This record gives sequence, structure tokens and C-alpha cells, in this order.
Amino acid sequence: MTGMRFVPNSRGPVLCGFLILAVITTIPILAVRLPPILDYPNHLARMYILTALPRTPELARYYRVAWSPVPNLALDATVPWLARLVGLETAMRLFLGVTLLGLASGCLALHRVSFKRWSLWPLTAFLVLYNRMLLWGFLNYLAGLALMLWGFTAWVAMERRPTLQRVAVGTVFATAIYLAHFAAFGCYALAVIALSFAPAVGQSFSFVRGLRLTVPAVATLFPAAALFLLAPTSGGSTAIAYGNIFRKFDMPVSLFDNYNRIFDGATFGVLLIAVAVGLARGQIVLDRRMAWPVLAVFAAFAILPSRLFSASGIDHRLPIAIALLFIAAVDWGKIRHLRLVCAALLALFLVRTEVLAAKWVKADGEYDSLRPALELIEPGDSVAVAYSASSVQAGGIPLLHFPTLSIVTRNSFVPTLFADPLQQPVVLNSGFAKRVAEAEPGILWAKVASGSFTGLADYDDLIVLDPPASLDLAKLPGTILFQAPRLILLRLFKPKMDAAR
Repeated sequence: MTGMRFVPNSRGPVLCGFLILAVITTIPILAVRLPPILDYPNHLARMYILTALPRTPELARYYRVAWSPVPNLALDATVPWLARLVGLETAMRLFLGVTLLGLASGCLALHRVSFKRWSLWPLTAFLVLYNRMLLWGFLNYLAGLALMLWGFTAWVAMERRPTLQRVAVGTVFATAIYLAHFAAFGCYALAVIALSFAPAVGQSFSFVRGLRLTVPAVATLFPAAALFLLAPTSGGSTAIAYGNIFRKFDMPVSLFDNYNRIFDGATFGVLLIAVAVGLARGQIVLDRRMAWPVLAVFAAFAILPSRLFSASGIDHRLPIAIALLFIAAVDWGKIRHLRLVCAALLALFLVRTEVLAAKWVKADGEYDSLRPALELIEPGDSVAVAYSASSVQAGGIPLLHFPTLSIVTRNSFVPTLFADPLQQPVVLNSGFAKRVAEAEPGILWAKVASGSFTGLADYDDLIVLDPPASLDLAKLPGTILFQAPRLILLRLFKPKMDAAR
């Protein structure tokens, strides 16, 4: 059409680009039945219990539901209800897809209200959606982070609204973010407080004025703080542990760390240099006020330990929050060949997605080959699990929590299920904590590897993951029902001593 030209940073191209990238992003999720995410099977099993417990006596022997306002409920509060409409596996994958798109759209929305214009720049968030935190399976945190971005967007957008109205909306978001995940709530608290304090920083710096400006932001956090005091989490472990301080220099690479260390590391290095050069040359511009939330979360990353109370990997979680806040806080500057830059970023996104999708499809095939083992377990059986420390890692084709799928298929008891009353609403019935303690997976694996395993009185079956090549099958105290290179299912000889049942 005459008189019309393509404007890359107008609403139409941005929204069109978002939709195209959103569709591509969901392809790996749609292509598989079980994503190779470390904690995913465990989450799936817990969602099944929440859905099926009232009508399943076998499950009721072992598990019960005890709701409390623990800050880790994003999955538990949504997936069971959604599963009633679309089925459990579809609900889980839908949650995963919505979480990823929630992160990308939240970043886009926050950039839009910050700069008051549309831009293709925030679409770079799609490059970091498949990150190491996702492969570990920190789904509640990522869902909470998506809520955090949207809650922070609302806070910025309502800046000129009446204070009470802004505080009311902010309180709703803050409470929802807290219930989704505590680390995401921490990011939200830092972001709104830092943004509110920012106007007090300048030539006429006034700390008192800064505190006064933060009062509305702090007020939105009170209901969540009250819920935390009511939750068992507040009275739980007070353990604080720092890991190797030099690991903090490596953690940002987790933004791109998927399946090829060389490719992923090179991606991080090239993009980091490109952003640094772009900022130095004015080709990428930073909104100075929005920089304060980024700096606040970055400071938390630098200071926080690896373990805080009942949560592990606290500092590991923050690079993705920092990256998304940073993307929302900057925009294109003067770039002569913007379309060429966009094309290069798109090509990088497509290559990374193809690599990941191929790995997921391969993993799904391996999982399908192991599913028949679960069907050999008797309904209601207690299933112990043995694995080595090397199995506790993301990436590759993880099997660590694959045995928990027997809860879904056979209503079994599996001691590795996430059932911590400080973190989940599914908890063990009285007497079964002892059964968990006697089946520590690492100890069992060592006994199996050394040929000293003699059985377990309270268990019917044993699943050995990634058994050592030197394993003497003749020394195992049971009948081998299923054997594959990475999984052995053993029906234990030892007679049942099931007083707890």
C-alpha cells in the first residue's frame, strides 16, 4: 500500500513478533509428554495426590492434605483445579507454557509502561526463558516471577493513581506473589521499594524523604508478612549456608545453560559483551529510575547465601529475575542496522530452541521406554528408590524423580515425594516419616553398588537408577521385574512388615 512503511518499534510488529515467538517457545512443551525437567515428575505426582486423594483409599493410607499459607503454592493452588477440566498431564504442561509466556509478556508489559512506547527490545526475554532454573524444575518460583513482573508493571502503571487504590492493587499482587513463591515475593518487595526510593536519590539526597516515599510500597507487603508468620515455614529451620563465593560469577551463565556448555557459554559471553558495548556507545539506553530495582535485586544476589531457612539455591534463582528486570529497564538507542540485529537475535533464538526441542523429544522417547516398569508395580506398593549423588543434576535426561510417577500410575508410596509441611500441602500420614528415613536413596545406592543391600522391611519394591556397571545382579535380594541400562525394578524378597499400613 502506498504511503505506508514498516516501523519496527510500533505496536503491530511488536505484538506480531511476540505471538510468533510465543508459538515457537511452546513447541518443545507440545512435542513431549514428559518434559526432561528434574523436579517435574515429582510435581506431577503431588498434583495427582491433590486431585485424586479424596477418592483413592490407597493414597489415603500414606498421604493427607494440610493447607497452610506456605510461600510455595503456585502449582498446588492452580493445577489440580485445571486438571479437572483438561486432565492432569495437560494441566501441568499448560501451567509450564503459561509460566514461560507470563515471564515474556510481563517483561514486555513492564517495558511498555516504563518507556511509554512499544519496542522490539523486550522480546529478547524469549532468549532466557529456557534456563537452568527451569531445567531444575523450580516451577513455583518461575510462576511467581511471572506474577512479580506483572505486579510490578501494575505498580508502575498506577503511579499517578490515588495512593489507596494503588496500595490496594499492589497488596493483591504482593499476596499472590508471596503464595506463589517466597523468592519471587522478595524480588517484588525489593523492586517496588527501590523504585519508590529512587526519587529521593540525587543532588538533594534525603534519606528521610526516601523512607516516606516507600511507605505505600511497604504497606502492600504487610498481609504477606502476616501470612508468613502464620505459616509453619516461619518456625522451621533457621539454617543459613553459603556456597563457594566464586560460584556467583558462574551463576549468570545459568540464563543460557541448557545442553551444550560450549554453545551456551559462548551465547552468554557474546551477548554480555554486546550489551556492554551497546550501553557504552548509547546503542542501548538505560532508564535510570528503572535501574534501581535491577540494582536492588543484584545486590541481593551478591549478598544472599545459597541456603536460607528451608529454601535451597536462593542466590541461584536471582540471575533470571535480574535479567528480566534489566531487559525491561533498557531499550534500543541509535542502531543503524536494527533489522539486521533483530534477525541475528531471531536466528540465535531459533537455533537454541531447535537444540532444546531435539533433546526433549529424545528424552521423551527414553521415558516412554521406561514407563512399562511402573506398570509392573502392584497398586498401593511401597517403592524405595536408590540413586547416586551424580543423579542430582539438571540437564541431560534426568531420572531422579521418575519413580514418583508410580504414585500417578499405581497409587504407590515413594519416599522421595516432595511432602515437606514447610513447603507443600501434601504431607505424610503419621508413622511414615520413619519409613522415609530408612530409605535414604544415596545410602541405598551405595549398598546396592557394594553388594551389601539386604532388603527393606517396610518396602515392597526397589528402583535403582543409573546402576553401576559392576553391579552383581545375583546379590540383589529380590526378583528383577524390569531391567534397562538406567533403571532396574526389583520386587523385594523380604516379607512385608507393614504395621503402619
